[in-house]
Amino acid sequence: MDRSSSTSADAAAGRPVPATPRPAATVIVVRDGEDGRPETFMVRRDPRARFAADAFVFPGGAVNEDDKLAGGAPPCSGLTRSEAHARLTDRGGDPPADPAESIGLHVAAVRELFEEAGILLARQLDGRGDGMLSPETCATLAALRPEIQPGERQLGELVAELGLELVPEELIYFSHWITPESSPRRFDTRFFMIEDRPGQTASHCGVETVDGVWITPAEALRRFEAGEITLVSVTVDHLRVLRHYASTADLLAFARSKPIRSVKARRDHRFREDWDLGAGGAPW
Repeated sequence: MDRSSSTSADAAAGRPVPATPRPAATVIVVRDGEDGRPETFMVRRDPRARFAADAFVFPGGAVNEDDKLAGGAPPCSGLTRSEAHARLTDRGGDPPADPAESIGLHVAAVRELFEEAGILLARQLDGRGDGMLSPETCATLAALRPEIQPGERQLGELVAELGLELVPEELIYFSHWITPESSPRRFDTRFFMIEDRPGQTASHCGVETVDGVWITPAEALRRFEAGEITLVSVTVDHLRVLRHYASTADLLAFARSKPIRSVKARRDHRFREDWDLGAGGAPW
């Protein structure tokens, strides 16, 4: 049954019509910790937030119309719309609505990562090939970051002024989860992964997020199970997968090759919803 038929059937039966999930992107940033095992950067959402209040999450958010750039041209000449669409379909799962949404998901991931964690996936257009932004550029970005979050300035305009270009092609597509129909606020979320950027310092934004921490997946789960921090279920399920990898290199290799399955809610005979994680909770 397609989405419109399902919605019509719910309305005809007097059942609440599920909210349409909004396309969103989340970024899992990883690095080797002091003991060699991977750490990930997590931010704590504002306790007053309407969604996932006070929870530690991976940086991310919804796609804006401004994110649906042409692709293949500045400010992201390294990724076309068709290439972005292929990235989100080639390894399985439900495809985005169209190539414009696919490039929008990549750009939203870059933008939200900068807004919520202060890390910008970009390169300098001065010929530097080491992938690092200059200390002066990083300082300028930090000063201008508050203007991007409320939408006062577009990220593409900012990077052009600074002689930069976005590199969404460096994102690694990791997973696809869609919020259950029973939720009043729903998201159709693509999870990406990147390795920490040299020369940039991850930090929370102080607006939507009020704390930030580098933490191993195992330690995050331990704190959650001890009642010390709040996590939403989708974050818990991702951390349970991440904790099995002994190095960032191994984790990134897994991320690049793993199949993708769109994870949705399933409804049992008592009309309760739970995530459909497949047999034994994997693979997804």
